[in-house]
Amino acid sequence: MAFQSDRSGNFEIMLMGSDGSNPVNLTGNPAADTDPSWCGPEKIVFTSDRGGNLDLYSMSSDGSSQLKLTDSPASDWAPACSPDGTKIAFVSERDVNNEIYSMNVDGSGELRLTQSGSADTFPDWSPGGSSITFVSQRDGNREVYVMDSDGSGQTNLTNNAAEDTGPDFAPGGTQIAFSSDRNGTAQIFLMDVDGSNVYPLTNSGGAESNPSWNSSGSQIVFHSDRDGNREVYRMASDGSFQTNLSQGAYEDSFVSLE
Repeated sequence: MAFQSDRSGNFEIMLMGSDGSNPVNLTGNPAADTDPSWCGPEKIVFTSDRGGNLDLYSMSSDGSSQLKLTDSPASDWAPACSPDGTKIAFVSERDVNNEIYSMNVDGSGELRLTQSGSADTFPDWSPGGSSITFVSQRDGNREVYVMDSDGSGQTNLTNNAAEDTGPDFAPGGTQIAFSSDRNGTAQIFLMDVDGSNVYPLTNSGGAESNPSWNSSGSQIVFHSDRDGNREVYRMASDGSFQTNLSQGAYEDSFVSLE
């Protein structure tokens, strides 16, 4: 799993085993490197301000061949790779508000997908690549939306007065994990892809977000501050067997599973 951590003094992209073993710093840069997303088993895309502005970069899964993908005067961040590894959805402020864009994995072919005039963030692709979930504030608070991969058919799935964020499609495409504070504190929830059948998976009292499924759909990783700082946790897809994988005094978060 790839994740961001400040254990070296600034945020870097790190890699560790699914049990939390053998953490390795992949980026090794004095800038802030964040928001990792796998593009197949050999490539990771991420956000960095090493050029003086938030831009998207790619690298091999061993940290080599780090390449800059975007070069906009606005901030580009929160990349998410399509299942086939050919496209990247991301957030950009180049049109004043945060909006969702897509582009080819080499940085070409940029396409604006949302034009709501509000903050649209945190995209995630469906397993087949035909749909993208994202978070929007167009209704006055953060809600989970879904749209076709070309930006059409934008639909509010959560319709709740709470803050709903961080959606991630289950590998089977029938459910979406997300974070919501509808019970008081941000916790991990599960819902069907049409927004129905919503129920909580965590109830720790800490703030928990950024769920990410493993490839079989049997487990979900997320970050939680239930122990005083943000750590990477793993649980079964029904919410059982919640385990702290990172266990340290540093900030570990925004985990992405290959």
